[in-house]
Amino acid sequence: MTRTLHSPLWLKLLLGTLLVQITMLGVLGFQTMHDLQARQRTQMDNRLLELRPLLSAALGNGLFQHDLAGIQELLDSLRNERGIRYLVLFDEQGKQLAASGIAAGTPLPALDADFDPAADRVAYNTSVPISLAGELYGTLHFGVATESYQLSQTRTLHQTLLLGALMLAGSFILLLIISYWLTRHLRTLARASEAMAAGNLNVHVPVTGTGEVGQLNQAFNAMASSLRGRVEALQQAESIQRHYLAETREEKARLLALLSAMNMGILFVSVGNRVVYYNPVFSQIWMIRNADNLVGREVADVLRDSACLLARPDHFSKHVMGVMSTHESSESLEIEMTDGRVITQLTYPVREQDGRIIGRILIFEDVTRERQTAEQLVYLAERDSLTGLYNRRRFEDELDRMLTDAQRHTDSGALLFFDLDEFKYINDTFGHRAGDAMLIRVAGEVGALVRRNEVLCRLGGDEFAILMPGAGEVDAQSLAERIVRAVAQIPFRFEGKSLRLTCSLGVAVYPQHASNAEELVAHADAAMYQAKDAGKNAWRSYRADLDTSREMVQRMNWGERISHALEHDLLVLHYQGVFHTQSGALAHLEVLVRMRDENEPGQLIMPGHFIPLAEKNGQIVLIDRYVLQHSIALLAAKPDIPALAVNISGRSLDDATLPHFITDTLRAAQVAPERLMIEITETSALSDMQDAQRFIEALRHIGCTICLDDFGTGFASFAYLKHLKADILKIDGLFIRDLTHDHDNRIFVKAIVDVARGLNKITVAEFVETREIYDLLKTLGVDMVQGYFLDLPSGGLTAK
Repeated sequence: MTRTLHSPLWLKLLLGTLLVQITMLGVLGFQTMHDLQARQRTQMDNRLLELRPLLSAALGNGLFQHDLAGIQELLDSLRNERGIRYLVLFDEQGKQLAASGIAAGTPLPALDADFDPAADRVAYNTSVPISLAGELYGTLHFGVATESYQLSQTRTLHQTLLLGALMLAGSFILLLIISYWLTRHLRTLARASEAMAAGNLNVHVPVTGTGEVGQLNQAFNAMASSLRGRVEALQQAESIQRHYLAETREEKARLLALLSAMNMGILFVSVGNRVVYYNPVFSQIWMIRNADNLVGREVADVLRDSACLLARPDHFSKHVMGVMSTHESSESLEIEMTDGRVITQLTYPVREQDGRIIGRILIFEDVTRERQTAEQLVYLAERDSLTGLYNRRRFEDELDRMLTDAQRHTDSGALLFFDLDEFKYINDTFGHRAGDAMLIRVAGEVGALVRRNEVLCRLGGDEFAILMPGAGEVDAQSLAERIVRAVAQIPFRFEGKSLRLTCSLGVAVYPQHASNAEELVAHADAAMYQAKDAGKNAWRSYRADLDTSREMVQRMNWGERISHALEHDLLVLHYQGVFHTQSGALAHLEVLVRMRDENEPGQLIMPGHFIPLAEKNGQIVLIDRYVLQHSIALLAAKPDIPALAVNISGRSLDDATLPHFITDTLRAAQVAPERLMIEITETSALSDMQDAQRFIEALRHIGCTICLDDFGTGFASFAYLKHLKADILKIDGLFIRDLTHDHDNRIFVKAIVDVARGLNKITVAEFVETREIYDLLKTLGVDMVQGYFLDLPSGGLTAK
């Protein structure tokens, strides 16, 4: 084994320290020379300050008298006495008059701008003007000798180098001694480490002192001791492993017990398709006779003993038994039995650690009940939960189907629209329970009048529609007359009061009144309002000449006002607090929408004036997005405010892109989804169960809280809670307003609280308008409260 040679630590310390010293000495020498040169410049400047006035005064008089002989003598004297290398005198015209120290005809050196002591030259070349009594008579060029400056620099450099060499030599000897002394114990530690690497775990190094080396030796001894303990532990592990083998057998027994307790049939087969293991549920699902010991038998023989009759034997032999020959996981296969049961089969390969297949596991599950539940959900998705009639979504599908068949066979079809006159007054006066009972009664009476091939739907609220495939105008008018008469004759009493029902009905026929579905719906709706204009309790066929009635014009005007408000930011958001019942602390804020009246800037239009129309013409989807976008912007601008609850209409539940819109808006604004709560009414959720489930699951997946608003108004509300995964139940105000006087309402609210608590859901009571109601809700255990007693809606918050 080749060992890599490394420089010892003491040598590295020595060389590193010397390198630092050399660097510092170099910096010090450079600074010394720099300071020396600065002093020499100062000396030169001072000398020139002395020389220039002296030269000008000495030569001025001789130059004035034009005494050239005296000037020459004076120049020679100055050059010898003042350390000047040469002097040359010029008159005012630049003519040379006299010179000393330089041969005649020799070019004069160029004048130096500054004195540089480091330059390699013998003189500093400069000049001085010669004047007398303020009048210029000539110029003197002269060179000041610089040999003394250079000699001074050379002496200083030699002294610095000598002193640095002596210091380095002394430092080297001293550092050599110190480095060797500091690292002497590390060599002992290195030898001990080599011994440990060779397998000797009983090494021990002496601990001397409490310094870093002593601590290192102590840590090494601790490591050696730890390694010895680990080796001993490994030796003990051999005996423990035998104990684990016994426990593994026990685990196997427990696993088999678990498989036996599962409600799915488990079957392990070998690569030769023989039974290795099966649990009791497997034999129960397949009703296998003599199932006492199936281990070792071929799977085909075992299934032949089954008492089950397959609905499709060919499907079983082709697909179910076919997976036995594959080595991959199979998709879920459905096996239908003649007794109505549906069994699913999944197959997975069982592999060793090296990937080798040693068998397969087959999982059988009786999904009959789940399939029935799914079919029930499909039924709920296209049925109105209150009346059991088809909902708007199924109505649109049936309308498209009727028109498609009419176009294919050149046939006709009729659409009847009707709603109940003064239904809103009855609903507001006597409550939702009276309104719901009225709708159920009307659905039953009208349903008895339609034929088997005709479709009766509830579109929402008190609006109903009837599709009559193949019917002409005469047949439609006949049915319209019977419906109007039947509704008017319905005896209806509520809480001892007799209520009279009437309806207004509109008829539109394809292709006589419309060429497509949109026109047919619009014209049937227009005909219904024509019937209302005629005094209600009537029906009318669509007439184009009456399609500009006051009601239609008013609805179109509101549609334009809503569009204008959306385009010009005339919608205003108000906020009302929702509080914890027990502590009274603010929990979150509900967002409420108002419209600013341009004609009266100080007035706000309440939502009851424009929201119902927006829900009918589809503009409610745009309003929902407007409120969501501005609410999320407010949450981003004010991170300290509590969560905001935004109401979403039933129309928006049909918009598959809305969850993505909410997700993208939250991500762009960097707002946590937990700060946004989505409220949907129970009625809209139950009218389209499938879309509501999809919508709720999508939003709960990203982290938003879901609140089921107006809870308790729907038919059999509790039955749908397991399908609608809402986090909060907001109890309808119908049960809260008279809570202190209505014993039945208290029982119903208590039941909602108990069910919600059992399902781990939060309850909220709205319309809390008195202290008595608030105290009673606290007694009943309602989690949160909202109402005018606690807080009035206000618009004080803004994202700007």
